[in-house]
Amino acid sequence: MKSMTGFSEASLHKDGIQFKCFVKSLNSRFIEINIRLPNSLKKHEGWVRDSIKKNFARGKIDFDLNCTTPAKDQLKLSENFLKLVKQNENVAGSKGIELADLTYLDLLKLRDSIQSDYVLSAVSLKSLVKESLSNLQKNCLQDGESTKRDVKKLLSKMGKSIAKIKKKEKQNTNHVAKKFQRLKKEFQFKDQEINVNEIVSSFSKADINEEIVRFKSHLELVTKLSESKALIGKKMDFYSQEMLREANTIASKAQIVDIKNEAVELKCLIEKMKEHAQNVE
Repeated sequence: MKSMTGFSEASLHKDGIQFKCFVKSLNSRFIEINIRLPNSLKKHEGWVRDSIKKNFARGKIDFDLNCTTPAKDQLKLSENFLKLVKQNENVAGSKGIELADLTYLDLLKLRDSIQSDYVLSAVSLKSLVKESLSNLQKNCLQDGESTKRDVKKLLSKMGKSIAKIKKKEKQNTNHVAKKFQRLKKEFQFKDQEINVNEIVSSFSKADINEEIVRFKSHLELVTKLSESKALIGKKMDFYSQEMLREANTIASKAQIVDIKNEAVELKCLIEKMKEHAQNVE
């Protein structure tokens, strides 16, 4: 079981420049990828995107690679930037343009034009990306193991709850029979005056055997899924919906308090499992 929530980072020092990669993953119905790279590495964005898709099938993934230079290089960069601003001020003045009219965006473009071109070889980039994605995989798998333990506890509680309902099943239909006997005695109905179809319909509405069988079947399937190494998030979410449907029907057919209470407990457990399913890849 693999979670869609995780975080990782990896770094690489090359020619006095530190390349640092941060990857964050959140749950999502589909795969959503946001990539931020330095200008000099943007040509590799397609390859980075493909690498992420090979490792993750679902989730909202933010990939951020940035570069930092030593303080002495930053100082040199600032000095060059100020020189360029001064040069542009002189050129602008000769053409009757006030530098004050330049926007902050214009100044950023000037800075980028003299910023050192951070170069990272394809081999080094692949190594950095591979490390960051591998770390994210490990983080998601660790979180997935924790989720798996919680899910198994929930499934165990559901099994006990549906077993209690099964034990009370006969009492549920007997409650309807006793109700008819009481009404017959109270209003002194004769057998021929009682509508058989109504009796059959009432017993049918109180019969929860089919719902119990289907619920137990779904429970077994989800238990097997929880042990699978495949991507199970969507299947788990689907079966959660089906189990909730059966629990709702049992609650509506319940004639005795004990079954109603257990049905409510089942619904609470299923909702918790559904939350987990929406965070599983």
